[in-house]
Amino acid sequence: VLLKHVCPAIMNLSPHQRPRGRQHLVRRSAMLKAAWAITAAAGVARVGDALLVAPPSCDVVVFDQADSHLGQRTMVVEDRERRRMLVLTAGSDRSQPCELRWWLDHNPQGVVRCRAKAGSATTTSARSRLGMCDPAECDPDPTAVELGYVRSMLASILFVPRATRHGMSALCIELACRTRVVRTHVATGALLEQPAVVSQWEPRQRRKVLVIGLGSSTMALWLRHALPETELHAVDLSPGVVAAAPCFGLASAGGGNDTATAHLHVGDGRGFLAKQQDGSFDAVVVDAFDADASLPSCFRTREFFETARQKLSPGGALSLNLLSMGKASLQVLRSLELSFGARSVWIGDAPGAEGIQTVVAAFAPTDAPVALPSGAAAGGAAPERRLRSSAAGHVAETSVERRDAAAEVQAEAWLHRARFRQLSVMPLEGLHKAEAFRDEEICKAHF
Repeated sequence: VLLKHVCPAIMNLSPHQRPRGRQHLVRRSAMLKAAWAITAAAGVARVGDALLVAPPSCDVVVFDQADSHLGQRTMVVEDRERRRMLVLTAGSDRSQPCELRWWLDHNPQGVVRCRAKAGSATTTSARSRLGMCDPAECDPDPTAVELGYVRSMLASILFVPRATRHGMSALCIELACRTRVVRTHVATGALLEQPAVVSQWEPRQRRKVLVIGLGSSTMALWLRHALPETELHAVDLSPGVVAAAPCFGLASAGGGNDTATAHLHVGDGRGFLAKQQDGSFDAVVVDAFDADASLPSCFRTREFFETARQKLSPGGALSLNLLSMGKASLQVLRSLELSFGARSVWIGDAPGAEGIQTVVAAFAPTDAPVALPSGAAAGGAAPERRLRSSAAGHVAETSVERRDAAAEVQAEAWLHRARFRQLSVMPLEGLHKAEAFRDEEICKAHF
């Protein structure tokens, strides 16, 4: 009775009741655990027509590390369906994931499903607690990117806008039209506008990418799989988060995996970026959050955006996730506008969290198109096509090229759903009256 009536009521919420955005997986996981707790309390669970005794038990902790200087405890918890969740909590919190209440009080920062065969939970847990997670224990599907804002940010890495030379109507821009504006005289002398697109987006070079904020490694896993020859760097302030990356199947360069191209760093993301050579990154992705799940203050200022622009290659992309914060959001956009120029800043949707989150992409100036040169391989710097001859004498794609092509197809679909609009044509009331954030006001650490 409980399974038939209570659980569907929990899971089948109406659209306006459903959790959205970053908290979707968190709430969904909590709901599933709530359903299990209800059936466990009754002592039974229904599988088909059979009733099975299913006593409650703790989820397996496969990684557990406390960083005293941050006052933070980093955990990776694996449930019965081999979903691994990153949980960050207070350093003084020594509780274990054994009750429903624990999951209501501890929100996962990310979820990755492992496809590999489960090993011994006891052995895995004991070894992982020493900071020795083996990436071979979790074989994730890196293409399974569920959060809309992550998809939009990844799409902004692979594609670059190429502005058209034709003017657009405000209505057409708002509707994200697809063809050029064509003015046609009709019998009355009036002008009609056919649908147009704000810009054409095309694949771009991505030789070196920086991700600030590692989390459960979702972005890094996709980038490493989709663009295996791109030099990938990821930096996180938390030593525990970086140490937990192998628990999600992410092997770092120098970690015994010759095919790995992920370089993991512990430290302040802004400080790390400032130390790099100018023009060294083709994309910088900021996926860092503060205690309120908002963009950290030191990543909102004009000084940070100036630094990011200097570190980007010509046409390079800075992509960040912005929660709707009213006046503060306008100040962030104003800071970006002053650093990059309104025509170089694009606002995209975070599917599933429209009205709550937006994705902002800003592109460094360039005097020439930054699309891939003819015959270039999408994932790397070499201009030659990586081809090999088959036994039959035909030319076949390498696995690298197949991955690049598949990544572009997936990212192009995400780009379409993101509906990026140019900041210069968006009717944002109060934008030009908003004051840009400055380091001296909100970021004392870098002032």
